[in-house]
Amino acid sequence: MGEADRIYSILTRELGLIRARATGVRKDVSKLRGNLEPISLTEVSLVKGKNDWRLTSASHIKSITLSEFLARPLLMLEKLVQGEENHPELFDAIEQFVISENEHDEIFEITLVAQILFHLGYLNKSDLDLDKKGLIKAINSGLEASML
Repeated sequence: MGEADRIYSILTRELGLIRARATGVRKDVSKLRGNLEPISLTEVSLVKGKNDWRLTSASHIKSITLSEFLARPLLMLEKLVQGEENHPELFDAIEQFVISENEHDEIFEITLVAQILFHLGYLNKSDLDLDKKGLIKAINSGLEASML
């Protein structure tokens, strides 16, 4: 947005998935510049404006290595969650996945997608205990139900 501004999608425990504007974040003198990394655990301060959220401060906690097995579920999450709605269980589940030292592989991706769909109401708790083939089938049914 503009030359120095950027809009971030931020999953928060209290507000759910929000989009927030960081003004001047690309400038060398920006106080936010080094603290707002893509796919990271960051403590942020926000101000609600007339039309949008604005980032006022940020404190970087942990960088997360982005892999295709993490990127796809997070993109799916961004498409599934529209509007601000509090999902603390979803936040906690995703936080545990992304900060874990588990290898980002196909099983990691399948399990993360299943957790996202479960916390959004598209899978049953019993589906989480299925084997890989059954879980993929349940995920596909959940995605079909979500109309994604």
